[in-house]
Amino acid sequence: MVLVVCALVSGLSFLYYGFGVLFRTALRGEFDRYGMSDVRRFVGLMEVLGGAGVLLGLAIAPLGAVAAAGLTAIMTLGLIVRLRIHDAPRLMVPAASLGALNAVLVVLFLTQ
Repeated sequence: MVLVVCALVSGLSFLYYGFGVLFRTALRGEFDRYGMSDVRRFVGLMEVLGGAGVLLGLAIAPLGAVAAAGLTAIMTLGLIVRLRIHDAPRLMVPAASLGALNAVLVVLFLTQ
């Protein structure tokens, strides 16, 4: 049950944010602020694919583990970017939370 709830939260969150990164003007501005507008589409695509992979992991656990590991890496890199640009700690909470959630998901998927 824990795996299902965590996978749903992560998968749906990354589908939402990934599509937002790809199509919402406000999130485009965030990547400009980070000085990383050239990787925005790649990050958005990886978030969408990772979110889908985590959801599919409920049926194919190894796929879920790989997707969750990739999302953990993306969130870790996102935190590093936010530290480098001296963002307020409160702005780092979503990335830190989703990174931790996906690290837990890696373990949960691998123990299936």
